Amino acid sequence: MSVFVIVDNALTARLVERVLADPRVEVVNAKERSTAMMKARSVLLREVEPTVLLLDSDSLEERAIVEDQLEIGGYLQRSSRGLPNRLVLAIPQVESILFTDRTGLEKALERRIDDEDAFEARFRPKAVFYRLLGGDDVEACALGVVERLDESALKRMATHPAIREIQEFVSDIGVRFRRVG
Repeated sequence: MSVFVIVDNALTARLVERVLADPRVEVVNAKERSTAMMKARSVLLREVEPTVLLLDSDSLEERAIVEDQLEIGGYLQRSSRGLPNRLVLAIPQVESILFTDRTGLEKALERRIDDEDAFEARFRPKAVFYRLLGGDDVEACALGVVERLDESALKRMATHPAIREIQEFVSDIGVRFRRVG
């Protein structure tokens, strides 16, 4: 039994793979938000596997977050045919997972994060992370940072609410499938 976690970019895919490190989870990079939504629907309809769709909320406003949960979550639910599924919104963005462990991120970045950047990252983690990377090929640099995260940093990053929500879903699915099977 696999649980598919559908994401919308390569950085998120690799970060989730490394932080979760769960053989029951198959992370799929759909490359963009709308494609990720369609891929999650497709997995539910064709692959008939439990599915998590992980997206940025791109907001801190409760109203906008609830609207996404209702609209996108409803879209998944209508596609599910009763299969377990979950929309997980990273608030405000997936890059906030990296800032869960400032020391570990600094080590992987090979530079210090000043207090102003750390504060701004609470509201704009993607912008801050990419600004800290600098350089020309930011996607490759970002993936390199994720690869350099050590085990203790990954463990602390696993406490991020979005990651915990995925872990709880996977655990719950495992229990349900064991009881049925």
